[in-house]
Amino acid sequence: MVRDERATMTQVEGVERARCPVPLEELERSAKPFNEAVVLPRACYTDPEFFEFEASAVWEHEWICVGCAGMVPNVGDFYTITVLNEPLIVVRNKERDVKVVSGVCRHRGMVICAPADRPEEEWTAPPPETSGNCSTFRCPYHWWTYDLDGLLVGAPAMDRTTDFDRSQIRLPELRTELWNGFVFVNLDAAAAPLAPRLGSLERFLENYRLEGMQTVEPYTVPDVPFNWKIMVENFMEGYHPSRLHKGIHDWAPSEGISYAPYAEDGAALYGFMEAVHPDGGFNPTAKALFPPILTLTDAERRRVPFVYVPPSLLIGLQSDSAFWFVVLPTGPETHTLSMAYLFPPSTLELPDFGDRLHAAIAGVGLFNNQDLPTNTAIQKGMRSRFAPRGRYSWQEEVLSQFNRWLVTRYRRAVDGLA
Repeated sequence: MVRDERATMTQVEGVERARCPVPLEELERSAKPFNEAVVLPRACYTDPEFFEFEASAVWEHEWICVGCAGMVPNVGDFYTITVLNEPLIVVRNKERDVKVVSGVCRHRGMVICAPADRPEEEWTAPPPETSGNCSTFRCPYHWWTYDLDGLLVGAPAMDRTTDFDRSQIRLPELRTELWNGFVFVNLDAAAAPLAPRLGSLERFLENYRLEGMQTVEPYTVPDVPFNWKIMVENFMEGYHPSRLHKGIHDWAPSEGISYAPYAEDGAALYGFMEAVHPDGGFNPTAKALFPPILTLTDAERRRVPFVYVPPSLLIGLQSDSAFWFVVLPTGPETHTLSMAYLFPPSTLELPDFGDRLHAAIAGVGLFNNQDLPTNTAIQKGMRSRFAPRGRYSWQEEVLSQFNRWLVTRYRRAVDGLA
């Protein structure tokens, strides 16, 4: 993804305003209550110019989840991730704090963690994401070396360079927040903190004890062939489970959907599906495969919560576990998708945990087998000149909430307030 900010910005009376390729009044039609709203215009899912506008209006100002702190449990543990074409390094430093720094060398722009030696068939392919443990990061090109906080600690043969002071050179550090074990970054230095706006969600999830859960190793799918919003919409709406997933989702029918009211000053959308029996699970048995979370109430054990902390984090919860998705757009019709389970530490100690996890992943695969082809077909439909701006069911109310969240940010960008 190569972004050209000049295409989306104008100057009006000294205020930098974004130029939206879609008229705001057309977008506003999608931000009404669900019983009046219509689907976003097809350009929002397909148009490169709109994607550039959206990246600037939304992704450059919001808190973006880049994974879990549990992915870097030890000092020196790191992994790389790319957000809006920005190579980043997530690392646990010597003080045991989680830091997120730019992964671009301050010398001549080499991606520091990119492997220099690769098979011939990969010579010109984009560098892969990497992970591991280290005491320093050494750029393979000229061996400029940085400590775990991003400070330059080594730069060979720079002694003849005038006024070169390596102590003044460091990798740019991103604003970072941790919430319930998830790592968030923000490219906007002036953005409001995230956690204070998640109070109602905290109360909703309190008994799940997310902060004490541990993630398994995530699985990442690059170049998923549909717009990032289609992934979010499919995850959050409760209209399709009793139709697309007829049979395997009958234990949590669409008619049991309930959404939290939209909060203009909040930072999350969420709700739950009421199950027909406690301790259900996304697998052919429709039953939980692991012991239930001990702190849940009887009512919570009959619910299937789903959470969205926009723009990138999706969380699903069951009575025995949770699972998360991180959605990162790479273009108007593609995104990278990472996913993993979360479990209480005691569950990870079960002697047959590996077998149960394999069964759980296979069970989710039955749903992915229907969701992913459907989402890919929706992307094709959105390219059509006949793409509809359809109406929503009450079981899709969260989609009008999502639209409202988006359009608020589109409008701010156009008004120069982003």
